Amino acid sequence: MPPTPRAILFDLFHTLVSIPPPEDVGHRPIADILGVPHKEWERLFYQDDVLGRALGHVLDPLEAMRRVTHRIDPTVHEDRILEAVNSRRRRLEVGLVQIAPAFLEALDRVRAAGIRTALVSDAGADDVECWDESPLRARLDAVCFSFALGVRKPDPRIYRHALDAIGATPEETLFVGDGGSNEHQGARALGMGTVLVTRLVGAWWPHVLPDRRLHADWEFEDVPAFVAALGLDGRGPDYGSDVR
Repeated sequence: MPPTPRAILFDLFHTLVSIPPPEDVGHRPIADILGVPHKEWERLFYQDDVLGRALGHVLDPLEAMRRVTHRIDPTVHEDRILEAVNSRRRRLEVGLVQIAPAFLEALDRVRAAGIRTALVSDAGADDVECWDESPLRARLDAVCFSFALGVRKPDPRIYRHALDAIGATPEETLFVGDGGSNEHQGARALGMGTVLVTRLVGAWWPHVLPDRRLHADWEFEDVPAFVAALGLDGRGPDYGSDVR
């Protein structure tokens, strides 16, 4: 079990937030709306991030959708592009605003224990348009979005920015995430203990888990399970320098 830290850095997507699949909100997949190949669109928009959305190079959601789509098929009509933007916006709104109560309760327990928290997220501006409406916002002491800082995980600068914002050192901090963006490698390189949460990534991409486990000091199903393991009731931080 991990020791009780003085600070925790949390990833956002697939860690604190689950974005529903299109069918759960009555929509078609984005690639179907656009009439382009699914794998190619997802690779360009997400995996390769060819526009640098997560670095803040493109801030407008319509422009981002248009430019990626037209790389694949420049004849896709503007109406389809607008429909895709609105569909994606709705799913992100659901994910960011309708947070499962167990996750909110877990963050409340962390705060009640006096543990400082910060969000470290690789996100484009179009990913977090609804952030101000999220109940997560009031439960975190600092928020670091990559598009606003111009750096993304595993660049040490994004972690240091978060640590400085909450007045914490790496040695007294745990990083909690699903392991995307090589985030645990970056956190470990600075001296943080690393926690892998597996429920969502295990359900969607189980083949990536063996590699991600190599870079985690502890593993839990989700954030509520991790917080429960800390045994925070009536306890404050007691973090040691050696977590491994």
